[in-house]
Amino acid sequence: MITYATLSGMVLVAIGLVTVPALRRLPGRPLVLTGLVLMTLTAVFDNVIVGAGIVDYDDSLILGLRVPIAPVEDFAYCIGAVLLVPALWTWTARLAPGVPPGGDGDVAPHGDEEGP
Repeated sequence: MITYATLSGMVLVAIGLVTVPALRRLPGRPLVLTGLVLMTLTAVFDNVIVGAGIVDYDDSLILGLRVPIAPVEDFAYCIGAVLLVPALWTWTARLAPGVPPGGDGDVAPHGDEEGP
């Protein structure tokens, strides 16, 4: 039987392999700060929903490490989001009209193709 940690690890490795080339071109500080904010929010709200009994986990499928009552595996979603969302933003910005191939991905608002 596959555990949450194994599944999360496999998904994070796949996301990392796909997104790292795009993320290398982005400044690291905003990604780290975003990750810290998401981890904090996850720690707060996961504990609320687990503590309230809204969500429960099969103990045989988790590592057993909890922060303080939410399983540590839940934090994989934060890491995945911090990797995937900026990469998707970068990729889709290149598809926008007015961005030349190989452009930096900054998109001018519609109707203002010249920018600031």
